[in-house]
Amino acid sequence: MTKTELQLNAAKRLESEKRLLCQWATGTGKTNVALSFIKNHPGIKTLVIVPEKDNIRNWQDEFSAFKVSLDGVTIACYASLHKYVNNKYDLLVWDEVPHFNTDLKISYAQQIDAYYILALGAVVTEEQLQSLECVYGRFSISKITLQKAIDNNYLPPPTFIIYHLRLDNKEKRNWYDGRQVTDKEKYDIIQHNLDVAKERFDEKHSEWRKQQMMHYGNVRKKFLGETKESFARRICDGLTKRGKRFIVFCVSIEQSVRLGGELSYTSQSDKDKRLLERFNNHEIDSLYVVRKLIEGQNLKDIDCGVIVQLNGKERLTIQSTGRIMRSEKPYIYIPVFDDTKDEDYLFLLTSNISDGYIKHYNF
Repeated sequence: MTKTELQLNAAKRLESEKRLLCQWATGTGKTNVALSFIKNHPGIKTLVIVPEKDNIRNWQDEFSAFKVSLDGVTIACYASLHKYVNNKYDLLVWDEVPHFNTDLKISYAQQIDAYYILALGAVVTEEQLQSLECVYGRFSISKITLQKAIDNNYLPPPTFIIYHLRLDNKEKRNWYDGRQVTDKEKYDIIQHNLDVAKERFDEKHSEWRKQQMMHYGNVRKKFLGETKESFARRICDGLTKRGKRFIVFCVSIEQSVRLGGELSYTSQSDKDKRLLERFNNHEIDSLYVVRKLIEGQNLKDIDCGVIVQLNGKERLTIQSTGRIMRSEKPYIYIPVFDDTKDEDYLFLLTSNISDGYIKHYNF
């Protein structure tokens, strides 16, 4: 079955089942399921809910490329759900459905009537599916994992380049916890603080203790990502010299600015820069992002990508790699620190794909 046939079959399945969740790997064309359905029902009253304003423009571009009329179609953000309560639609599309994740959004959804419901997302948890089914009833599910998408030629086979690094334990370059410490010593202190916070939370669940635990987890992840920064710069400089078009997923907005300068594309970027449009028009060849481009954005003629810091959340890991998988021969460069939490993050990534796509290098 070709990718086009997959999309058309899903549109037919929506016609018969009325409720469909397409849990497909990024790049397999989830948007086209909705477009195929609308094309077969011209003028159908449709509401498409997307995460951000940038996604609205992306959907509009897809309608144009697919030659589907926008007559009867409204595209809006999750943040604007309240504007559409007490309305009735023929088709309701939840794009990036993991955002359907708060009691407030669910309460608004319960007040929007629709005959057909299409939910789209690369990774959808059981809890998120239960939230949908509490509102709408049972969903038919179509699932395409990253490995299945590669095996069926929906996506090209990738090459993951894993650089294995080690935290320095000689030079005391950090001032932390009231003393000068090495990178390894700083990591160990952060890890100890996190372990203590976890123990306290396990002893007694409270919101404050949960926030303390999450705080140290974020401190650990940010430290690992920032400590890789010089190595990540070397990777990016090499890609630039080779004339490659690439995206870099950074651990923080500050890092994206340090590495990318005016090519930093984050929630704090000047909207007038229109960096995504400049990238797709080949005016620039790289973008430095945090999470802004993870969902629902197409990058034209991209060659490869760099993930400075992997994440413990499967959805974010799969979606960031999915952006890079738009390439015809995708290369994904990932530095990791051995003997740290990075090993768990790496396992989460590599357990979903064949070992044949992964190359390891020690530094």
